[in-house]
Amino acid sequence: MTNSFSRRNFLKTSSLAVAGAAVLPRFSFANVEVPHLGIQLWSVRDDMGKDAAGTIKALAKTGYKEVEGFGYSDGKMFGMPYKDFINLLKDNGITMPSSHVMFDSKSFDPATKALSDAAKKAIDDAVSGGQKYIVNPYMVDPDRLIIDKMIPVYQAAGEYAQKAGIRFGYHNHNFEFEKRGPDNRLLIEWLLHEIDPKVMTMEMDIYWVKFANHNPLDWFRLYPGRWELCHAKDLANTEKRESIEVGDGTIDFNEIFRQSKLAGLKYYIIELENYVTTPIQGADRAFQGFKKLTF
Repeated sequence: MTNSFSRRNFLKTSSLAVAGAAVLPRFSFANVEVPHLGIQLWSVRDDMGKDAAGTIKALAKTGYKEVEGFGYSDGKMFGMPYKDFINLLKDNGITMPSSHVMFDSKSFDPATKALSDAAKKAIDDAVSGGQKYIVNPYMVDPDRLIIDKMIPVYQAAGEYAQKAGIRFGYHNHNFEFEKRGPDNRLLIEWLLHEIDPKVMTMEMDIYWVKFANHNPLDWFRLYPGRWELCHAKDLANTEKRESIEVGDGTIDFNEIFRQSKLAGLKYYIIELENYVTTPIQGADRAFQGFKKLTF
């Protein structure tokens, strides 16, 4: 497959994104200004399953004003109607600019080139809740082997989302930095080259980029303006290199976030996958760690 979008178009689109990032509303932590700081609710997944209302209240008390959701299914999130969940957030002074929703090979009919009704509903519901983004969080193993056939899926999702008034995004792990497909390109290159940047942005998981032994700054420079969201979790200085709270590991977030305008970053989202304490305590520790950054 040949590249669908030229490097010139990348740079043109990217420059517009970077210019737009400079005029976003901002708030301050210490001497650092960021446009938006939230937490991916996967960080408190067990607590959300047991007591969603209590967990949201605890996150609000910690200081979070934004969350990124997950687990949407057929009009529900965390066992409650999607609109009820949005109201729960509002009651606690929290908004949900983005959520993670799976789009896989079953979400698209190659014969009709149309998204499934379930995929369309997920996008429509996200719009109804006031979300700015709907993000594909993962690519299952079988779909990675047919990346050339997944490109039309994400392109269709992005086009439908754009028409609906929301931005479609893709969240990486480490496997996107492996070579796959007919021409043996990195999966991340397939995503960045073959899908129109006007209909799909990227959510960089900084931990997973570092785990894959890549430098986030290299990807900011190669594809400026393409990374509108990011996940911030640190990388432990251990043999397993597990993820830990921001500020407790080896990632130099100050160096990375000094290039936020180049990247096009608008939304910073804390995430936890492992806990030294309880999930809520970990969420608070990561929040405090982020506040100490000086970029």
